[in-house]
Amino acid sequence: MVWSLNRLRSGTWTMVVISLLLAVLPAARATTPTNASPFYLGADISTLSEVDQRGGIYMDGAGPGDALAIFMKHGWTCFRLRIWVDPTNGMNGLAYTVKLARRIKDAGGTFMLDFHYSDWWADPQKQNKPGAWANEDFDALVKQTQTYTAHVIKTLKDAGATPDFVQIGNEITGGMLWPDGQVKVPLSTVKVFGGDVTVIKPPEPYNDVEQWNHLIRLIKAGVSGVRSVTTPGDHVRIIIHIDCGGDWPVTRWYFDHLARAGVDYDIIGQSYYPNWHGTLENVRDNLYHTIKRYHKDVMIVETAYPSRDTHPLPAAAKNMIWPLTPAGQEQFLADLIKTVRAAPEGRGIGVMYWHPEATLIPGATGRWSRPDANSLFDAKGFPLPAMNVLGGQPVLQSARSDANHTPKADHTLP
Repeated sequence: MVWSLNRLRSGTWTMVVISLLLAVLPAARATTPTNASPFYLGADISTLSEVDQRGGIYMDGAGPGDALAIFMKHGWTCFRLRIWVDPTNGMNGLAYTVKLARRIKDAGGTFMLDFHYSDWWADPQKQNKPGAWANEDFDALVKQTQTYTAHVIKTLKDAGATPDFVQIGNEITGGMLWPDGQVKVPLSTVKVFGGDVTVIKPPEPYNDVEQWNHLIRLIKAGVSGVRSVTTPGDHVRIIIHIDCGGDWPVTRWYFDHLARAGVDYDIIGQSYYPNWHGTLENVRDNLYHTIKRYHKDVMIVETAYPSRDTHPLPAAAKNMIWPLTPAGQEQFLADLIKTVRAAPEGRGIGVMYWHPEATLIPGATGRWSRPDANSLFDAKGFPLPAMNVLGGQPVLQSARSDANHTPKADHTLP
């Protein structure tokens, strides 16, 4: 309908226009999206039950406390657990995971499950098939992936511990269940290769189309396993996790393959350790391009930073611009959280810290004798300053062994 200027000047038509606007504007407001994800500050605490069993001490004020309660009172609300198919000592197996997942849920936490699809560590350097699956042909391997995934999720759901997030694989940039689902990763111009991190080459002869077809089928099998035993009301969100926090070219290479194959997933998960994965500026650029291209939420599902000097190799140290002190560790985490939160469209939805639960275990020897350098607890079991990165709780002076050191202001990105 066309209105003339003369008609609009009349009082009658002015009232019509006003009435139409009043009728339309509330409806427009009602359709504004209101389902933006909250921001999750979380931690992978997969060894917590083992630490507790060994007598680990978590100080809460003047006396020992519960680790989960300490995390949550400082604003940490999401907790990740890895799961291995058949670990030799049961740690991170199904029974262990169900028990710890129930503890997380009972405490009011959000639960993220991380499938490794292995009997031990699966990461960019290794993606070994579980021993029981080793001799299966590929079609049987796909079926096993779906059946096992569904069994784990149903067991957790029946126990009252349905995961809120599920990772289909752990750092699967180079694929999973090698060599069947292994793909050749383009050489990164960002990632630091040195020490334990080397360029992995798949077996020859290599057929890229066939290997990607295998990987896609395995990922889809894992996703189908989750979807088959959950409902929309369970609000389970699927994460695909790679180790390219600062590497946009490799991130694009990977997720373009998933997009072309129509893989059903919800969140892009990244690892970011500055000693391996680039600068914080690289992360900021990668977040921007990833979100603009795929329109998915993004989480940093693994990160950590040392609170003491670990004597990193020069190649690794070049991106570790924060002091190797408790205050430097805190500033690193604050800067990373700020960067993720500033990602476009509000789609930077979380940061998960890896293995912060290492703490004092009286009388322990070897790797258990003191917290590792990336832990968020000191050698007496007190929370380090980075635990309080959101500023929710006072931190005891005794835990601030570097309380008077302030990192340079230019470490914080605008």
